[in-house]
Amino acid sequence: MKNKIYDILVVGSGLSSLTFIEAFLEKHKKIDVISFNKSKKKISKTNNEHIYKILPPQMIGVEKEVQDYFYFNKILVNTKSKFFGSLEFGGLSNYWGLQIDKNISGDIAYLTKKTQKKIYDSFVEIFQKSNLIGKLNTEVKNPYVKNEYIDKKFFRKNKNLFLDEPILAFQKKNKVKVQLDQINENKDKLTPFNFYKKKLNKKKIIFHNYFVEEIKNHKYGLVLCCSNGYQKKSFITKKLILGCGTLITTKLIMNYLNITKEVKINHHPRIFSLYFSKKKWRNKMKFQPSHLHLKPKKTPFLFTADFRPGNKVIIDAMIKFKFFLIPFKFFLNLLREYFVFSNIFFEPKYGNLYIKKKQDMYEVYSKKKNTKKLFKKVNKMIYKFLINTKKILPFFVSYFPGYGADFHYFGTILMGKKSQLSVNENCQLHKNKKIYLIDGSVLNFKINKYPLGLIMANSRRVGKNI
Repeated sequence: MKNKIYDILVVGSGLSSLTFIEAFLEKHKKIDVISFNKSKKKISKTNNEHIYKILPPQMIGVEKEVQDYFYFNKILVNTKSKFFGSLEFGGLSNYWGLQIDKNISGDIAYLTKKTQKKIYDSFVEIFQKSNLIGKLNTEVKNPYVKNEYIDKKFFRKNKNLFLDEPILAFQKKNKVKVQLDQINENKDKLTPFNFYKKKLNKKKIIFHNYFVEEIKNHKYGLVLCCSNGYQKKSFITKKLILGCGTLITTKLIMNYLNITKEVKINHHPRIFSLYFSKKKWRNKMKFQPSHLHLKPKKTPFLFTADFRPGNKVIIDAMIKFKFFLIPFKFFLNLLREYFVFSNIFFEPKYGNLYIKKKQDMYEVYSKKKNTKKLFKKVNKMIYKFLINTKKILPFFVSYFPGYGADFHYFGTILMGKKSQLSVNENCQLHKNKKIYLIDGSVLNFKINKYPLGLIMANSRRVGKNI
């Protein structure tokens, strides 16, 4: 049987791909997507077994899917790296909702004004079309009731830090002010599943349940060599859209261009900290988004420290990282409203993840790199500030989970650059303009520590223009 020739194929079904598809279907009737769902095949033991031990608490029960993800994509994760990748029907970067830094254009300032405007316009359209909380004017306003933990007056005299409230993008049901901790997290958070169910379920989208193993040139465009664990299949397409996550997109392009040298995977190294509050910080959600961000005023490096109220997910994480707390789990849950949990994200220049071809696999690994001095310096700065607010007790617990445990992976095939591994401002691969990249691989995030909103805005832009 003669192979069908597709006009366009999308690879991946995370939020970047689904956002692209939504925009594309505003002018077109149908689209085909290659996205592996679930495997019934029982895979053999691999060198990725250590992934089981490092998955975060919110992913309990999905170990098999994560293992399959790496196995079928021929990815070997070194035991010293904690790279999680993404799951079927969406990645891990959006567990509790879309959280966005206010300076969304800071990391794309080097692009042409025209491209910047189109990305920003697409960002606003996402908010409007999805009816999301968050109002974009000269300043960002969040029209819901928040628990005020730290008085803003404390920031006026601080020489090192300033307060920056994030945009929190949850589904808005009505015009009445929404109380954040009353939101139905499972139904209202912006996830690939909810996005598809609410926006694309009735659209003509045909899913092909395969992994893409290799991309090759073809006289009609490109041929995708695929597998589902049982059988092989080839797809021929005139245009190819890759939105399968930074790791897999990078691996496929490295293989297509026959790049054998190592490629750095940009990410935001992070350290967890747990502070003990003098008063309760109530919330009813499973994992409430951060209420505020602390950022540096004068420093040679950029970081964002966010703060969240304690909850059962955080207690589970504490116990997983600090085994000696297991006997105290019941007691800790009783006191969870007195805990304040913080992520401190650092800019990608302190990242330490790489990918390189190793025989027929691609290995993700980290090198020897010591950033403990940096972590200690920032921790001391944050702790000193919190103590001065007189809201916390004079001790805290910190934990560095390892490089790659931040879930933010990006910037491997940058937009607007001239190297072999880059795309133009239309997100077309320089070596073949029939290949478009729409995920985090084309953007770098030095200023923004919550990249998903900008990634979605860019993918929508490409979907409108293609």
